[in-house]
Order: sequence, then structure tokens, then C-alpha cells
Amino acid sequence: MPPDLPLSNKITAILQTFSPQELKQFKKWLQSPFHNEQAVLPQLFGLLYAELKKQGRIASGKEQLWKKLHIGQPYSDVRFRRYCSDLTRQAEAFLSYQTYTANPMNPALDLLQALANRKLKPLYNATFDNTQQLQTHPQPQSAQTLHHQYRLQLMRHQLKQGAGRQGNWDILGNALERLDEYYIAEKLKYYCNWLNYKMVLQPEQERSFWFTDHLITYLAQQPPPQLPPLIAVYLAIAATLTHPEQHDNYTHLKKLLQQHAHLFDHNEAWTMYGYAQNFCIRQINSGNNTYLTELFELYADALQRGLIFTDGQLSPWHYKNMVVVALRLKAYNWAQQFIEEYRHRLPARFAQTAYIYNKAKLHFHKAEYGKVIELLREVAYQDVFYELDSKAMLLKTYYETEETEALLSLLASFRIFLRRKKGISEQHRTNYLNLVRFTEKLLALPAAANKDATDRLAAQLQKTRRVADANWLREKLEELSKPPIKPR
Repeated sequence: MPPDLPLSNKITAILQTFSPQELKQFKKWLQSPFHNEQAVLPQLFGLLYAELKKQGRIASGKEQLWKKLHIGQPYSDVRFRRYCSDLTRQAEAFLSYQTYTANPMNPALDLLQALANRKLKPLYNATFDNTQQLQTHPQPQSAQTLHHQYRLQLMRHQLKQGAGRQGNWDILGNALERLDEYYIAEKLKYYCNWLNYKMVLQPEQERSFWFTDHLITYLAQQPPPQLPPLIAVYLAIAATLTHPEQHDNYTHLKKLLQQHAHLFDHNEAWTMYGYAQNFCIRQINSGNNTYLTELFELYADALQRGLIFTDGQLSPWHYKNMVVVALRLKAYNWAQQFIEEYRHRLPARFAQTAYIYNKAKLHFHKAEYGKVIELLREVAYQDVFYELDSKAMLLKTYYETEETEALLSLLASFRIFLRRKKGISEQHRTNYLNLVRFTEKLLALPAAANKDATDRLAAQLQKTRRVADANWLREKLEELSKPPIKPR
């Protein structure tokens, strides 16, 4: 009997991201004839929902699900694919609706516009007051908030015009100010994004935006207190990206974040911190290790504010990065406490791997190599990049403990893994293959290698752009280049 065909990737991918609450809401969505008139879709979703509740994923194939939906009827792939397509469209519509209603200002403003179009003035006036009340509640500052304020002021102006009076000059001025702020904030936000791409890609063709250049020049001339915090922060980010050599730009950005981060939407504030962190990382990569402390403080500040969490969970990559920075600063007690305290905030799928890896990383930095080997034997990898870093750590551990046979065996298997493993970018593949290659060269040096030999290998390492754990390799070469201490 041929294997059952797997379910559509689209509907599986979407539903597996739904929270338990969203699954319940989507069930009600499908049961409403306003949204859906196909009786089969709630039935199909009911089967998928049961699997998600029981095992967290959808495992049944097409024919298995068909048999439960149409007992005794022969399987029709065309019809079943149509069911999946229709269910996918319903899930997409549900997500769109959720996003739209997440901010109550969206439906409130559109209702105002609909009432104005229908010339329902009494209802318009009452609804306007209710919508204005929404604006009085504390809201995170964002370009979207500014756009909502602009629309509300403009409708207020239109309301007065519709009553036969001259448009209120002050109200229209407020609308124009909010529109300017909205446009400038969005312009700077995406300009910073573009500058970041440019820094990473380093394109040969130069490109500039004449209006943006003039806008930034104008804004830079304004007294800082007159700039809205959202615009001030993105202006400071742009300065760190266009003039990375001017460290005062970073200091100014850090100060603004400390003052205003609490005003912004969670995701927006975390993105802003990301730019500041990237500035520090670039400085560290260029050899300026004083920025390790700055990077650590940014992470600690984001942790304290809760910005580092997404839906209450801590990304295994942020977990790892914070440990790495703490260890490079030799803040071992802090790292140990952090590893233990925040392991329960990791996504369940990655929790064990991330916890064991970072414990092993701590023991490696403390030269407790036996514990490193013991821990890394326990890891069942769910993420290829954690697997790469674990193999690199084991490689370094075998070298430090002079386990030459184990190291040679690992180098050979690591090279094969890198060449065959799918899902690794060419950049990462090159980085780790170069680590393997330079470790082999390091091993080939005699125990009492002369300085010329180590200098030649160090020069090769310096010329090679992409090498994982290049700093560790440099340290080992430096150790070999030092003459042995003779006994007295």
C-alpha cells in the first residue's frame, strides 16, 4: 500500500502557529455562516484541532482525514486539495481580521468614515467622542499611532466643515503636524533599515535619497527637545549607521533609549535596541573590546524592561548571545544565574538543547573540560546552528585537553557533516570548514614551533575573512609562539 500523502504545507504551517486561544476563536469563525458556508470546513478543522491539542502537530495524511470526513466514499485528491485551499483562505482571513482589530483605533476610525459617508451626523458625533476617548488612553508611540492621530484630527476638521462652518484652522494644523510626524518617522525607520542592508551587503553601486539627506540635515539642526522621541531615536540610529566611526552617535542613541524606550511599542523598542547592539558588535569585531561592556549593558537593560521576550518566551539565540557576552567579560556568576533562571522561558522545543549547550559553554570558559564533554554527550539537536557551535566547542575542548585522536576523528566527521548537511548557508559552511582547516594546521605545528612558523599561519588566518572561532585560533597561535619558560 503506498504511503498516505501529507497534508498541505500551507494550512499545516499556519495552524501550527496558532495559540490555544486562537484555535478556539478560529473554530467559532468557521462555525459562523457570515464567514463560512461550507459544512465540511469546520469538520476538517475539528480533526486537525484534535491532533494539535493532543500532540502539538498535524500528523495525519490526506486519505486518513478523508476517510473520517467521507466514510465509504473513494478518495478524491482534487476535492481534498480544494478543502485545504478553502481552509487556508479562511485561516488567512482570520489572521487578517485579528491583526486589524488588535488595535481598536482601526475599526473605530473606519466606522467614523463610514458614518460620514452616509451623512449620519448624530451617530457620527457620538462615535467621534468614543473614538477620541480611545486616544486619551496611554498608547505606545509608533508611526501607526501618529497616523491614527492624523486621521482623527482630519475627521474632526471635516466634521466642522460639514456643519457649514469654516474648517477649524487649529485642528487642521494639528492634523498636518501629525501627518508630518507620521511620514518622517516612517521615512527614517525604513531608511535605517536600508542603511543596515547596505552595511551588510556592501553594494558596489552607490545610491542616495536626496530628500532624505535634506530631511536629516534639517532635523539635525533642530533643538533636541523639539523632536518627538520616535523621530529623535531613528535620527540617532541613522547617525550610527552613516557615521559608525563617531562614537558619540552611539552614546547619544543609548541615552535616548534609556530615556524613551518605555514610550514605544514592544517590538519597535526591541528593534531600536537591536541597532544599538549591532553597533557594539561591529566595534567588537573590529577589535574594540571595550564595547563588550556596552553590549552587555544593552542586553541587561532590554532584559529588565522585558523587551527581549516575545509572547513571554526568550529566543534561544538571545539566551545564547547574553551568555556569550557575559562569559567574554568573565561574569561567570551572572552567567550561571542567568542560565538557570531563564531556562524555563525558552520555547519547549529548544529548551533542553539551549540549556545544556550554554551550561557547557560556561564550563568551557572556566576550563572545566571534563564537564563540557559530559554535557555535550546529552544534547539532542533540534537546531543546526546549535549543533554547529556544539561541535566547534567539542573541537576546542579536545584540543585544550590534548585528546589528539578524538580531535582528529572529530575533525574528519565535522568536515563530512559540513559538506553533506542541508540547511546550512554557504557563509556558515565556509566559516566552520575554515575552523576545521586551521585547527588541522595548528595540530601540524610542532610542540616547540618557532615564531616564523606560527607567524606564517597567523598571517594566513588574518587574510581569511570567514573563520569560526578565529579569536580562539589566534590565542592558540600566540601561546605556541611564546618561548617555553626554562626551569631555574
